[in-house]
Amino acid sequence: DGMVSARCRLTWATGLAAYCAVVAGCDIAPTTAPAVEQRPVVHAVLNPASTVQIIIVERTLSAITSGAGTRPYEPIANARVVIYGPRDDSAVAAVAPGGDPGRYRVQSITVTDGSFGNAGPNTLRLRPGERYRLRVDTPLGVATGATTIPVSTTVDVARRTFNVDRDTLTLNTAAVRNAAGYLLRHETRFSVREQYTNAVGRTLLLPLAQAQGDPEKQEWAFSFARDLVYPGFSENFIVVALDSNYFKYYAAGSDPFGDDTRGNSLTGGVGMFGAVATIMSKTLDLTANIDSPIEGTWTANTFSSTMPSTLTLYASPFFPGTSAAGGSPPTPLRGDKCPRT
Repeated sequence: DGMVSARCRLTWATGLAAYCAVVAGCDIAPTTAPAVEQRPVVHAVLNPASTVQIIIVERTLSAITSGAGTRPYEPIANARVVIYGPRDDSAVAAVAPGGDPGRYRVQSITVTDGSFGNAGPNTLRLRPGERYRLRVDTPLGVATGATTIPVSTTVDVARRTFNVDRDTLTLNTAAVRNAAGYLLRHETRFSVREQYTNAVGRTLLLPLAQAQGDPEKQEWAFSFARDLVYPGFSENFIVVALDSNYFKYYAAGSDPFGDDTRGNSLTGGVGMFGAVATIMSKTLDLTANIDSPIEGTWTANTFSSTMPSTLTLYASPFFPGTSAAGGSPPTPLRGDKCPRT
């Protein structure tokens, strides 16, 4: 269920309070929020890489309070959640014993060879390239949706050593089908960055030092994370194909608790029923050329029980961006190196 992000539950009431808090002399008379007809809010993403599919069922909110004993959401615990497959098959999702109310689960297998698939009862069979329907019956009404699972090639998960001074990372998406867009995800030990894009070019990562041209003007998919690509670290580069429901929903920045007009793909409710297919999930062990006096592996001349006995240092190309102190570092001359510690 990692493909479903938490949504902001901001309403007009909390927005007005935040605005008035910064306006001198603004007084709010005691008022009552207008009655709003509640509707089911559903978030579900079919992921063939997972053996458990998650459907989150909640209700719309008219206002939000904060403090002890309050919660920013209202799950619906007594819903009937059914996913229908393309071959007159279906599976009923249920809340796991002792699990969070409103969080429904169903076991699944992925079938790619055209067979029926060997699975137990009430197991959802996911077939990339085919259409699925969702029906959620709640006390607030019935919410329905449909999605087609994108088709990807064999997922590239091969780990490799990658030299940031000379190597190029590429990806061929010619065989991908039913993708309206892509999610690019860059993971380090310290942070995660994501970006949505309509298309992914063949080049994902270029050498950070180029003999010719301005690196900032060179086009490559993960350039949004260039200031976090450090030699000496292992980093993850992930590419996920998205169906049209998922892509429109997150690219539009929808808030189903406050706005159901942008990105909503459900009938009778608000939210999203989408599907994804991972194309690449790759760990790169980043290195760089050893071409300056400070670079290389250094050995400690004294023993320490709390420090490593060896240390590898790299000097990396200059990365455009702000420094740790908050200012912009000076731009080095073409071809210069900046040490990274």
